[in-house]
Amino acid sequence: MSDILTDFGLLASQNQFLAYFIIYLATIFVGNISAFASFWLLYRGFLGSWGLPLLVLTIFVADVSGDLLWYSLGRLLRDTGLGNFVKNHLPQHDKIETHLQSNGRRWIFFSKLLYASSFPIIFSVGWAKIEFKRFFKTSLLSILTWLPILLGLAYGIIIGLLPLRTLTIFKRFEVIFLLGLILFFLADYFVARLFKRLFGKNLD
Repeated sequence: MSDILTDFGLLASQNQFLAYFIIYLATIFVGNISAFASFWLLYRGFLGSWGLPLLVLTIFVADVSGDLLWYSLGRLLRDTGLGNFVKNHLPQHDKIETHLQSNGRRWIFFSKLLYASSFPIIFSVGWAKIEFKRFFKTSLLSILTWLPILLGLAYGIIIGLLPLRTLTIFKRFEVIFLLGLILFFLADYFVARLFKRLFGKNLD
């Protein structure tokens, strides 16, 4: 992992446009964990003097692009042969679709707070043919809410782990990075649960 980040850091120092494009694609297809990893690159100084605003903008555009891609894919496949096959063989398909129609905004919102859930949730929202305006408005709101949380989690975890570099057992960067990933998953999970408890009932 350390070698991957170091190699990517060298790439970023030579071609920042390509580096941000890779972060953009990785955020679409991998999600929150890619965005979190990119903040480590930012901290290590690989993303240039304008790294923070450019990184936040890249992640925002990637989230918007990913939601549009998965929504469109779900909507397009709905009335194809594959779509008809799924509708005929998926247990309780009608109930799932009715639930998405009535609680779609809530699920769109939590797709950003639950790791690896953007593709299945947003794809299902497109599949259920939820109105585009309703979907896109909620998607933007969820992204704008999640970005500050992501930034705060990443900053807090990275700063909190810095003292470990003074301990011999933690001097290897990949150990600290993997520990950061574990803490990020845990923090992401508990933030999602807290957010759901505080605001979940009011989203629809």
